Amino acid sequence: MKHLIVFNPGSGKNNEQVESFKQFINERFAGLDYEIYETTGPRSVIPFLKEYLKNNKETVRVYACGGDGTVHEVANGLVGFNNAELAILPIGTGNDFLKYYGVNGENIDQYRDFAPLINGEAQPIDLTKISGEGLNEPWYSINVINFGFDAIVDAMGNYYKEHGLPEGTKEGTNPYDYALKHDAMKHGRFNDIEVYADGEKLNEKQLLLATLAQGSYVGGQFKCAPKSKNDDGLIDVCVLKTMTYLGLGMIIGTYTKGKHLDKPRKKIVYRQAKEIKMVAPKDFDVCVDGEMIKGNNFVVEVCPKAIKLVAPRTK
Repeated sequence: MKHLIVFNPGSGKNNEQVESFKQFINERFAGLDYEIYETTGPRSVIPFLKEYLKNNKETVRVYACGGDGTVHEVANGLVGFNNAELAILPIGTGNDFLKYYGVNGENIDQYRDFAPLINGEAQPIDLTKISGEGLNEPWYSINVINFGFDAIVDAMGNYYKEHGLPEGTKEGTNPYDYALKHDAMKHGRFNDIEVYADGEKLNEKQLLLATLAQGSYVGGQFKCAPKSKNDDGLIDVCVLKTMTYLGLGMIIGTYTKGKHLDKPRKKIVYRQAKEIKMVAPKDFDVCVDGEMIKGNNFVVEVCPKAIKLVAPRTK
């Protein structure tokens, strides 16, 4: 077996940190057939992996060292290759996907060791494929595709982070907090997006938000898909209909804890499906494992047993 370790050196890390991490890798993989690949930009690892796996016929275990963005990109590079396996070392800022396996802020340090990943056994898991306008080729989601209220927060937060907050904004204001209060709360509760699950229309009017999940968590803390299983050949679909500020305030705690599906609710539609269609009169923001795209017509399909994953475990 070959071992390929992928990590993003990141603009926030200095050379000393990068060299220290490389030394850590060299120590853990001593005596094994391994290589290190440092990503060079957004989605740069995907074509590299496709070419690498095409030229290596033996099993290659690819270690995604980072957060959800790194995991998403590596997973996209493994699709279609039976000789590829994914392992995850959670050292990024966001680790929503691994929360499905019980990894959280309190125990995450236990999972920051290569040994269990090197010795672990890979099992097949499902991915979700999204295609449509705004995408030159399909993207694959290993965790959650979401749109509506929370995607607007992400999109506008990214915009303010890159271009700066409006003049007069208090110094030190978090761009995502600003986007929540000034964009999502004002305009993000009324989204003209129609959602169809295996041909069934799920909402007659505007929606607040929707999630299409293989994992369970989104946004760092929200257990959006408590019933999801990433090996059952289905997508967990949850649509929250437009609601008042009071209604939003009343449901948010329940939604965060993943208890929103414990009983039937008029404002929540839950389904399991193999294909989802999203249609809108104008472009809307879609968040795919934390990465943003934009369009007004998408098809989302489940891809059963699309890749093999070494599930995280402690020593």
